[in-house]
Amino acid sequence: MSTRKGRLPRVAGALVAATALVVTLTACGQEGGGKDEQARELYRASEVDTSNGLVIDGELVADKALWDAAQGGVVKLYSGTGKEAEDLTAARFKQETGLDIELTRLPTNKLAERVLSEQGAGKLGADIARVTDPRVAKQFSEQGVFVPYATPFDDLLRQQNTGLRDTYLNCYYFVNAMGYNDAIIEEDQPTQWEDLTDPKYKGKLGVVAVTTGGTLNALANFQISTLGEDFLKKQGEQNPRIFDSTSTEVDALARGEISIASLSFNNAFAAELAGAPLELVIPDKGVSASENLMGMTANGLANPAAQVFMNWTMSKSGQGFAAAQGFVPARTDMDPIKAGDKYQLPQANSPQFHLFTEEEYDEFAARDEEIWKQAFGYMG
Repeated sequence: MSTRKGRLPRVAGALVAATALVVTLTACGQEGGGKDEQARELYRASEVDTSNGLVIDGELVADKALWDAAQGGVVKLYSGTGKEAEDLTAARFKQETGLDIELTRLPTNKLAERVLSEQGAGKLGADIARVTDPRVAKQFSEQGVFVPYATPFDDLLRQQNTGLRDTYLNCYYFVNAMGYNDAIIEEDQPTQWEDLTDPKYKGKLGVVAVTTGGTLNALANFQISTLGEDFLKKQGEQNPRIFDSTSTEVDALARGEISIASLSFNNAFAAELAGAPLELVIPDKGVSASENLMGMTANGLANPAAQVFMNWTMSKSGQGFAAAQGFVPARTDMDPIKAGDKYQLPQANSPQFHLFTEEEYDEFAARDEEIWKQAFGYMG
């Protein structure tokens, strides 16, 4: 479980009141919103050597030919991952490579519509796409959006069973855990999943609808298989507030509109980092996890900068920075890295790490959605 170590340092001068959280996070997302400084403070500096290609912390990320060809290039990234995370990643990538990322961020379902529309019209703008739903990744592969590309780490990724496919890969894992507003719950703080069903939190619990997909399917399956269907029913009896996105849930928790929630760890961690009065909880029974799937397009194959970004993402430096943001690295040959030097999430090879695989998604997602809807009386 998490141990209480006080507030995270407020990076980039982001000391804010909970009521100002939305304004603060919006400002952080704007150009020059402190992401460069925040990225530097979030994770240790790497040792970068460009004398013969790109070598970071002793790993060859790009050989000399690729590195030279990438100079001055821009990576066009389409992503269903949160904007805060992608902005930080872009800042870190530029610090280590000098290369820029042009981000298009949409929820995965909307992103799929745009990508397939652009692909059909022969005007696909993305070099690389990241999606949170395995069905979308498979569709992108079948429709020719994703094309084969091998990073320098592919053999290692296969050995570690990280989820490497023919045309796309799992770059890191999303995690759902728990959190609470510690300006409201100052004593007898929750530590276990079962605390979500404590009657004292009736009317104060927040959840995100399972129909949001991806990571929420993983959470529902984890709760059903580990805690039982009755656990969902007891949450439904709490008169919870049901949100249609993780970001709106985290905002409501920060403002005190709810006091406790099951939540996306990375989204909530970003809010805490920005100054929200949140405390995250990693229960003893573990966390749910799902893949963040990433693939190269034909445009990317023709863009050396995009190839450098794909390689960097799977390097120890890229994986370590993802861990520092509250994701779990796909690679398992790394020492554990705490999010914000505070929270230690279970690693991908830990028994506390409950991965919802692509095969389980196909088998259980529809069933789990029906169970969840009945438990919460949800008609959406």
